[in-house]
Amino acid sequence: MNKLHYKVFKSLVLSCCLFTMASYGQMKSKTYKETFTVGDEAVVDINTSHADIEFETWNKNQVVIEATIELEGATPEEAEAYFSKEGIKILGNSQEITIKTSGEHSWSYWDDSSNRHIVVDIPEMPNMEPLFLDIQIPDIPEIIKDMPPMPPISPIVVEKFDYDAYEKEGEKYIEKWAAEFEKGFDEEYQKEMEAWGKEMEARVKEREAVREEMIKEREEMSKEREEIRKEAEELRREAHEARREAMEEHRIVHKNVIISKHKKDGPNVFYRSADGERRNYKVKKTIKIKMPKSTKLKMNVRHGEVKLAENTRNMNATLSYSRLLASTIDGKNTKIVASYSPVSVQRWNYGNLNLNFSEEVALKDVNILKLNATSSDVTIDRLLKSAQINNDLGVLVINTIADDFEDLDLIVQNGELVCQLPSTPFNISIDGTSSSYSGPSDLKLVSEKNGNSFVHSGYFMQKDSGKSIEIDSRYSEIVLKK
Repeated sequence: MNKLHYKVFKSLVLSCCLFTMASYGQMKSKTYKETFTVGDEAVVDINTSHADIEFETWNKNQVVIEATIELEGATPEEAEAYFSKEGIKILGNSQEITIKTSGEHSWSYWDDSSNRHIVVDIPEMPNMEPLFLDIQIPDIPEIIKDMPPMPPISPIVVEKFDYDAYEKEGEKYIEKWAAEFEKGFDEEYQKEMEAWGKEMEARVKEREAVREEMIKEREEMSKEREEIRKEAEELRREAHEARREAMEEHRIVHKNVIISKHKKDGPNVFYRSADGERRNYKVKKTIKIKMPKSTKLKMNVRHGEVKLAENTRNMNATLSYSRLLASTIDGKNTKIVASYSPVSVQRWNYGNLNLNFSEEVALKDVNILKLNATSSDVTIDRLLKSAQINNDLGVLVINTIADDFEDLDLIVQNGELVCQLPSTPFNISIDGTSSSYSGPSDLKLVSEKNGNSFVHSGYFMQKDSGKSIEIDSRYSEIVLKK
């Protein structure tokens, strides 16, 4: 591996660094520009905070990085100190390039309209576990003890039936033979049989009493299940309310922290220095990266906007309080984790997407997707082929499913699903617990119900089409449309 070519931009004397210090009134800026010649499997590793990042792909075997920090409201000495402490670090070689913003100090923000100081406390992500209810099922009582055994029959010597005598004597022989047979059941045995009959009668009465008790217990259990169902619905409402409150808090923070699209020069940022003295700075960080199409991305971005290139493959990204804009995301090794971050993708070809408390997640065309979403609002405009989706405490909308799709596997917990079904034949299965369901009447379904659970299984138009939709719902609302 080539020796790392390390460049840290903290001084004006670095010959490889393009440094520009411009002063337009109170505006100070510093620009870093670097070029790396890379191989086909090069990786760009980005770890930034409060910076906008924009990517562009080209056919050259070079990665060009141009980063700019604009600072307004600081003296030259303060600007130099800020650039020294909060500059941008770049290191790299032909195989790996790292871009990192220096650690920020505490941040607060200034509201220009009211000229008041706002300290923004970034909320922690609430821990909202799925609402799984443990329903205690009482043990079924033993109905009754084993039935008493019949008294043992003592050995009996029975005269062999004489067919020749029967032909001669007829009924008289039968009466004689029966009398001899009854002698084998003496008076003591008859008393034992009578006692056994009484005990059997008592056991039968006991069984009937136990059955009545079980019927009462079943009725009580039915009432308990209804109460549990109501409690689950209430918990679900509370969870959705907590989710709305968390999202509202996020909106407030997002409005003041994330780069404002209503201001061309970005947000007003108030910087609190280490000694607690206030400096009212307006800071804007922009990083533009040109790279070959084969270059892989690894990102950890906080508080910034990320604009991806035309086609991004096998990206590994963690986004927090950010915004992701992409044309095409591709590659089976793609993995994106977005928390409190809007996401907009024109075409999602392959990869995994994990969402936490993210609004305005819009995926226009989806080819193959594995999605895990918690307290997020997701809209898929068109599913082309296949998706595995786990949606917890959120809203999932699928506007269109292509006629040549293959399969859709959905798990919805404490959430909502609205899905427009395809017009092509498909098999369908809906397994619900404490959930509501509505769907078109032309689905050929066989339904089973057990308490608060139900299973609807069947097909549309014809069986065994090779296309399937499977839905597992817990405490959720399922709406299917045609």
